[in-house]
Amino acid sequence: MDSSSLCLLFLTLCSADAFLNYVVDRCEFNSTDLTDIEYIRSYYYNRDEFIRFSSSLGKYVGYTELGVKNAERFNKDPSELSVRKAQKETYCKHNIDIDYQGFLSKS
Repeated sequence: MDSSSLCLLFLTLCSADAFLNYVVDRCEFNSTDLTDIEYIRSYYYNRDEFIRFSSSLGKYVGYTELGVKNAERFNKDPSELSVRKAQKETYCKHNIDIDYQGFLSKS
């Protein structure tokens, strides 16, 4: 593999009355080493990202007024943060290991 970053991407979509709300979970990585993996969970409303959790920061960051308020609320909840931080290993590492095995078996 070259040194370019790879990415796993999963979408969750919900729509009601022409408003679109969705969550994107993604894993950016250069290797299967846990230190080379970043888990990012982004929340969107009508194509605008309003809040994001990044495992590199270990917290939520808001990009709009609503996002900032929710980031403050999520960051005060230790159980929410621990669930998100665990996703780097349980979600990303697990899937990346499977993908790498698939890549290696085909080369």
